[in-house]
Amino acid sequence: MPSHHLTPLDKPLPPQPWGFLATNNFWSRAFLTPISIIFWAGAAVFFTCSNLFALVWWQQALGFMVFYSVWGGLVERWIRKYLAHRRTLLLAGHGAALDAAPAEAQAAPPSPRDLPGESPRALVPSREPRSEWPVVPTAEFWDYAFERLFGRAAGVANLAFDLAVALAMFYPTWTPTLVVILVMIVLSLWFGVWQRRLLLQLQAGAQPGPALAESSGSSGAHEVPG
Repeated sequence: MPSHHLTPLDKPLPPQPWGFLATNNFWSRAFLTPISIIFWAGAAVFFTCSNLFALVWWQQALGFMVFYSVWGGLVERWIRKYLAHRRTLLLAGHGAALDAAPAEAQAAPPSPRDLPGESPRALVPSREPRSEWPVVPTAEFWDYAFERLFGRAAGVANLAFDLAVALAMFYPTWTPTLVVILVMIVLSLWFGVWQRRLLLQLQAGAQPGPALAESSGSSGAHEVPG
């Protein structure tokens, strides 16, 4: 299988559907950052309007799915453009600094602390491999698992699963909510074990002996080769 399903942290994000809809690959990370404040500020407006217009529970569930796809996608689109613009400015500023530097300084290789947006430790090769053993699956592996289980119908199955989760979360009683939370916990643990097993197989295939493992550590490879 492609290794980007297992080690996605250094891979570019996939394009947004239709150019503006939200992706789980982005929000699985963004919800743990201050970016989520923008999303939940809009969600507060959504829930206020849903109560104002007295929407029933299934209308709120469907409305929230549309809200997440559209509002979350617009926030994601803006954040992506902002980060890309910021990176361009940092690289342009670094290039201008190199042009203004003396020829002797340009001939010397840049030190890690000279590069914008990078800490010295981030560019230093490490002998200790980065932790790639998730307890729960990454968003990329979740999509891969659905593709393996449902084949060409993976998109339909994923949409049906999201719809069932949304309806259960907005149902007036707690029983469906507890059931869907239990199902999600079981699936997450199952997919997490699956992903760790595949990671172990990839690592074993790429590092058959101690000598190769030592050379990989000294070269600073942080990703599991795929």
